[in-house]
Amino acid sequence: MTLAFREVEEGTLPPATHPTILIIDDDRASRDSFAAMLSVEGFDVVTADGGDEGVALLVSAHPSLVLLDMQLADSRGLSVFRQINALSPGLPVIMVTVRDDELDAVLALEAGAADHVTKPPRPRELTARIRAVLRRVGRPACSEAPAVPVSTYTLGPVCIDLSLRETTVRQRPVELSRKEFDLLALLISEAGHVVTRQQCMDRIWRDRKAGDSRTLDTHVKRLRKKVESNPADPEHILTVRGIGYRFKP
Repeated sequence: MTLAFREVEEGTLPPATHPTILIIDDDRASRDSFAAMLSVEGFDVVTADGGDEGVALLVSAHPSLVLLDMQLADSRGLSVFRQINALSPGLPVIMVTVRDDELDAVLALEAGAADHVTKPPRPRELTARIRAVLRRVGRPACSEAPAVPVSTYTLGPVCIDLSLRETTVRQRPVELSRKEFDLLALLISEAGHVVTRQQCMDRIWRDRKAGDSRTLDTHVKRLRKKVESNPADPEHILTVRGIGYRFKP
């Protein structure tokens, strides 16, 4: 039997001929189990083994719905959910929670999830919930061309286009290095929330030693020079002493 799910690959994925479900789960066994269930039911399935890969696939895979594990590494499920909402408003997300964990289910629904399912899922219930959500939100299916998700954030004086990797500040183009762009995108995607120093290092400088965060300080200083009216007294890229940084629009 050939399953119709695809592992994450670089490049643009082909357009969907059936509703495409994006599964974001860093547990391979769980991810493959979900993919097998949905493939048998006629869905196209794209899988990602973490939040960063999942968010990157929003533009290329054109999913009709996202299945997102609440318990991603470092408890990033809700954080990834906020990024999906910002990048693709209206895209339905079903949160996957641990069975009998009522708090996770409540948090997921209060955050705006379209629904939630528990692990391990019952195949018929999972399929029914997905189809019900797709009917409710009117997502395109089959031959309809899916809408391209929004890939631009505009917050305060900054406009950042993730797909084109372009940035303007106060309507003027700003040249950023690759790491500067990645750091700014991370802070803006979590606007209003604190991003810890460790999260910055883990997601942008994965190849560096855990304790070597001086490069982060350097990049923050460079960003402030390019974003802030007065880098010595920043209004947008704020330091949360002893924890990390927060972008304030």
